[in-house]
Amino acid sequence: MTRGFSRCAAAALLLASGVPSAHGGDERLRFVVLGHLRGDANGEMLQNLGEVLECVRREEPDLVFLCGDLIWGDIDGPVPTDPALLRADWERLDQALLSIGAPVYRVPGNHDICDVPSRDVWRERYGVLPREISAGNARFLLLDSSWRPPDGSTAKHPQHAIRGVPLDGAQLAFLRGEMERASEVQHLFVFMHHLLWWEDQAAWWKDAAPLFEGRPVRAVFSGDYGPLKFSHLERGGVHYLQTSIENEVSIPMLRGREESRLLSAQLDNYVVVDVEGPEVRYSVRAVGALSTGKFSPARYRDVHTYDRQSLGRKLMRRWSTSDRLLTGVLQLAAASFAAGVLCVVSYLLARRLFTRRRS
Repeated sequence: MTRGFSRCAAAALLLASGVPSAHGGDERLRFVVLGHLRGDANGEMLQNLGEVLECVRREEPDLVFLCGDLIWGDIDGPVPTDPALLRADWERLDQALLSIGAPVYRVPGNHDICDVPSRDVWRERYGVLPREISAGNARFLLLDSSWRPPDGSTAKHPQHAIRGVPLDGAQLAFLRGEMERASEVQHLFVFMHHLLWWEDQAAWWKDAAPLFEGRPVRAVFSGDYGPLKFSHLERGGVHYLQTSIENEVSIPMLRGREESRLLSAQLDNYVVVDVEGPEVRYSVRAVGALSTGKFSPARYRDVHTYDRQSLGRKLMRRWSTSDRLLTGVLQLAAASFAAGVLCVVSYLLARRLFTRRRS
């Protein structure tokens, strides 16, 4: 079958894993994984959502998985969130997703669930996680790595949980149960929003990853935006893949934040997974590289070379990282202290001289 890519750029990365299996057959399955499709607080959807969905449609997937932060939601709004506004946002996105022509499954990010009303709207529309989906010779496990407000809470999403929370006992029990019946399928794939696996000392490596040993877990997918747009790690025979897409970022934000500049310099991407019998292939597609104008020389100059000789720009370049900023602060403090000491010494000398003259 010929699969076209239209304006979708060629694969940026191809990973292949052939795994021996006791199962026979030549079952084929293709699925696409996307992350971070949200627009911004202005209520608009992702600027190039139409192009992204057209690229996915041309992949002719059997299934599509969305790894969270799919709408802006009301994460910065007042408490309580208006459920009607959230339903309208989800309805607009779901209508757009119909153009793909394949079943779509999703896990939530911190924008999708940020308080009790948004949690309830999610459950009303998409059900409660964790959940498993089976197709062909594969099984897909959907996890919830986001902060989950308890009943009766009036709180909004806490800043300390923006990078997710470790899986609780219920989700670990779900994983344990799925691993116990893993012999029923050739391949297992896991989906969540956050990169719970990013840090070497993360709870994931102590609580969740050991459950995969000796099981046909092929990959864990995450869709959070940052600290990169795409990242990959292979550990214990499992591929860990982050994939995300960025909306338009303003020039003032790019000028003022080094983190934003580093992220915007990376290509937006999604992952295509082909399963053929015992083999699994991962292809990373770039999207929007030719159409969004994010990578033009003019935009680069707007962001990086404007007013380079101004005092503010020089200080921004000099103190653009945390270690440089700390060094600058210490230097400024040392200079201020020295100036203060000099002023005190000068005052004492002047006073002594004045006293001598009067006497």
